[in-house]
Amino acid sequence: MSEATLQSAGRRADLGPYKPVTALIEEQTDRTPHRPALTHRGEETETTLTYAEFDALANGLAAELTSCGVREGDMVPVVIGNSVELALCTVAVMKIGAVFTLCDPAWPEERLRAVFTVLRPPLALTSAPLASTGPRAHLVSWRDIAPSRERPGVRPGPDSPAYGVFTSGTTGVPKCAVNLHRGLSNRFRFMTRWFAATGDEVVLQNSRHTFDSAIWQMLWPLTTGGRTVIPEQGEFLDLERTVETIAHHRVTVTDFVPAILAMLVALLEADPSAVDKVSSLRHLVVGGEEIIPRAVHRLRELVPALTVTNGYGPSETSIGMVFHRVTEDDGDHIPLGSPIDNCWTVVADEDLRPLPPGTTGEILVGGECVGAGYLGDPARTAEVFVPNPFPEIPGRVLYRTGDLGRIGTDGLLRFGGRRDRQAKVDGVRIEPAEIETAGEGCPGVVQAKAMTLRRGGRTRLVLVAAADESLTPAALRDHLRGVLPRVQVPQHCFVLQALPLSDTGKVDLRALRDVVEEKLDSEADSAPPADASAAERIAHVMRTVLALPRFGTEDDFFAHGGDSLTALSVVIRIRDGAGLPVVLSDLYGHRTPELLAEALTGPAAPPPDAAGGDEALMARDAVFSEELAGLVAQAVRGGTPCADRPVPPRNVLVTGATGFVGTRTLHTLLTTTGARAVCVVRAPDDAAAARRVLRALEDHGLWDPTFAARIDARSGELGSPRFGLAAAEWDRLTAECDAVLHIGALVNFLLDYRAHRPANVLGTTEALRFALTGRPKPLHHVSTLGVLDRHAADHGRRLGEDCDPGTVTPPFSGYSRSKWVAERLLLEAARLGAPVTVYRLGEAMPAADNGLPNAKALTHLLLSAFHRLGVRPDVPMLSDWTPVDEAAARLVAGVCEPAAGAVYHVYRDRSVDFAGVEAAGGPGTRAVPPGEFMAALQALAETDRQSDAALLHAMLTSLPAAAPGCAFPDFRRLLADNPALFTRHACAALDARHALRDASLEPALAAYRTTLGAPVALSRS
Repeated sequence: MSEATLQSAGRRADLGPYKPVTALIEEQTDRTPHRPALTHRGEETETTLTYAEFDALANGLAAELTSCGVREGDMVPVVIGNSVELALCTVAVMKIGAVFTLCDPAWPEERLRAVFTVLRPPLALTSAPLASTGPRAHLVSWRDIAPSRERPGVRPGPDSPAYGVFTSGTTGVPKCAVNLHRGLSNRFRFMTRWFAATGDEVVLQNSRHTFDSAIWQMLWPLTTGGRTVIPEQGEFLDLERTVETIAHHRVTVTDFVPAILAMLVALLEADPSAVDKVSSLRHLVVGGEEIIPRAVHRLRELVPALTVTNGYGPSETSIGMVFHRVTEDDGDHIPLGSPIDNCWTVVADEDLRPLPPGTTGEILVGGECVGAGYLGDPARTAEVFVPNPFPEIPGRVLYRTGDLGRIGTDGLLRFGGRRDRQAKVDGVRIEPAEIETAGEGCPGVVQAKAMTLRRGGRTRLVLVAAADESLTPAALRDHLRGVLPRVQVPQHCFVLQALPLSDTGKVDLRALRDVVEEKLDSEADSAPPADASAAERIAHVMRTVLALPRFGTEDDFFAHGGDSLTALSVVIRIRDGAGLPVVLSDLYGHRTPELLAEALTGPAAPPPDAAGGDEALMARDAVFSEELAGLVAQAVRGGTPCADRPVPPRNVLVTGATGFVGTRTLHTLLTTTGARAVCVVRAPDDAAAARRVLRALEDHGLWDPTFAARIDARSGELGSPRFGLAAAEWDRLTAECDAVLHIGALVNFLLDYRAHRPANVLGTTEALRFALTGRPKPLHHVSTLGVLDRHAADHGRRLGEDCDPGTVTPPFSGYSRSKWVAERLLLEAARLGAPVTVYRLGEAMPAADNGLPNAKALTHLLLSAFHRLGVRPDVPMLSDWTPVDEAAARLVAGVCEPAAGAVYHVYRDRSVDFAGVEAAGGPGTRAVPPGEFMAALQALAETDRQSDAALLHAMLTSLPAAAPGCAFPDFRRLLADNPALFTRHACAALDARHALRDASLEPALAAYRTTLGAPVALSRS
């Protein structure tokens, strides 16, 4: 090989003496111990650790692992999703010289078993117990780690393994590519030079946590003095949420795979205001599959200060080792680029002879980046990690990538496709053989073939099976969901009687591709007629995006292959083409065209049964049906219902367990009783439901590993018949459960009664039906004092717990109205003899142990706005401040009462002035006229239309005006002064029976001050 060719294929660079990544992180910690190192953004909370805190926790976890028998060189699976623990585990494992492998707790059990078989680990790091067939689980919660300043002192050598990453296996068995410390350290030090790092970097982990690119996004910033941002774990990637995260944290560096980058560009073009939200970005790495030139160039136009790097490199070569800074001169043919420092590429023929520039051949990789091969698979390792025949390139072996490429006249490497059938879909490397093996495991399948094709500008995975006529494509896809990670489940499945064969008797892949293309094109959808309904227009958009000609108005978008990327495309097309105002959350909440059309057009054109407006619909909904009356009669027939129930209950059905009140109540139930909680949670499946419950408890600092055996999470929907549970499961649970704790509800003060009705009225009806079915059981229903506060304020007298909501003035808000109707139904059931207890809650506020607020509550939005603006309305805003743990204690006490059937007003009987908030760093918030406060709030909201300030502004401007011509509500009546409006005699008696007392409010206030980030002084009267 000539010197000129070598210069084009790689270069030596002196980056200083070798140091493992852990040493680089520790040195940075010593330099900047108090700088923020890592932030994890959960659903409701945000955690930030300094370098000193992170290092001390990693040291503490490393000591734990050593005491558990983990030794240098051991493979340690990290079966944890996006979290603080994810980053801590990777560093702690490396600190003791062990080898981490990132795994997904959402993988099917079969996949995890295969992974553990390959690793043979001494234990697995996880945030929840593993199946009994797995290794010993070491449960990790950063809050439970004993921090330590004592570092393990292990310094792995450059040839020691650092981490493993799983890729697809051709036999259906996943491969674990093991990479070395030298490669990881070289990659990080190169990035520091490439990005001219200053320590001000804020890097968003924007890759799935099991991808090797997530490793640099998590750990590289910790070597520079920068900050890592780990987003919440989501079932689908939500680009709108990603944009919000970038804006919130002022992210400067992140990574996108090309398909997702293209959707980001579509989002920015459709919503110009989103461009400002990503304006903090300075560097973007695009990798995982072939770059999309148009998308990259358009993004550079939209964000001129952004530098885009095209990155290339297989997982077997330390994340990636070819970089190219994209310029407009690249046009439509963006190269892969040049090898990074101390790495080389060679384009060679089948015999590993180098080819001249411009000739296409296989890309070989050498240098510091080359890994150690596949764990436990020496045969496969020998096939692709081959002896290095080039003395000019350092290193004993080269890696055969299987990718085709060429070196252009400019000396840059360019991509030329795959040498075998391996492909990448949305950045995920796919072995078609693994998909085929999974498909052939489906009953009835004789043979299966997988392929990729481009549809709608996106690579899609297709599986075609030869099977008997009884197998449907939907059944085949359901089978694949159970055995493959979600990202490897094909978007399209077809079932044929036989696959086309070539003259040699092999499957003719070209002919098969033609069959697939013909099936997708034969029923190409034409534009809907001008008089098409909204549902038909939405269905047209969805079927076009999904490339499913038979997709109809009642089909579930996500059940037919929709994901976050296609969802975003649908939203943009509906906005532009169908002319309907829609956001991504609408599509997740209403998954069929019919339901989405009803949600989008309902307020403007109410359905026939809503004649007369909300009031008429509320009146009809409040009528107790004959069916429910019959269930009550059946329950009370033969004596007092629930007389033989265990006290406290052994099994409790809980709804709303992931909400602010629900999470705390679940924790109280589990810590003060021996009950098992059956939690109905909105999620795609039971496993996802369990993860939501666990994450909610973790985010509030309330998780205890011993809870796992007593939480039975079920995927369900409040407004669906039987909560969406199968009939057999419903029957079994109604027989097993001893009580129902119904906390779940939709709470959105921007939505009307009709929007709240499915979850809060129909859901409550289902909760009552559950309580009355099978073995009768008491129903404990969580309501709000908001069902009565309008009436109490208008009549100027305190209302007791015996007040009948059917005799009072209906409340204003859609949420309170839905609770008003639900209460009327339940209290009628109670009058007929049903065991129903109602808890009307006041303002549930942060507790002393964590200070975490209900992020969606009006009270928190107000206090947060006062803090940010430094001003507040100059009028008193009185209500109660009831710590959520005190409210939860009352709910659980009621559940444990031997007799069911009461109404409790749950609030702290002392008024608090919420306008008495002082901001940080100054003499205190300034009291200003309400109009001046609203003007300041509007200005803040206009800087970010998705912020809490914008939400508060929208809420306040949607309320009745304080006076004609006024642009703001009456702040004096914005909150309900519950202690002045209500009595709580029954609740006081409950307190006495269970020795419940109100603690000092100061610790709860102090904890909230910390959360809010400012001294908070609330004046109390």
